Amino acid sequence: MLDDAELDRATVVLVIGTSGSVYPAAGFVNIANRRGVRTVYVGPEEPLNAHAFNDIVLGTAAGALPGFVG
Repeated sequence: MLDDAELDRATVVLVIGTSGSVYPAAGFVNIANRRGVRTVYVGPEEPLNAHAFNDIVLGTAAGALPGFVG
C-alpha cells in the first residue's frame, strides 16, 4: 500500500479500479490534491470519490492503460 509520504515525490497518482469507499486508500487522492499532484482514475465505473480526481477514464484497465504507457 502507498504510504502518504510517497506522495511528496509523486507528480501523478494513477488509481485503477477502486470503489473509492475503502479507507485509508480512498483518502490518498485527497492528500495528493492538497499537494498539487495530478490524480487520474481508471476503471469501469466512476468511484464514489470521483469528484476528487482531476481526470476520470472509464473503461477496463486492459483497454485504457496501454494509452498511458504507449
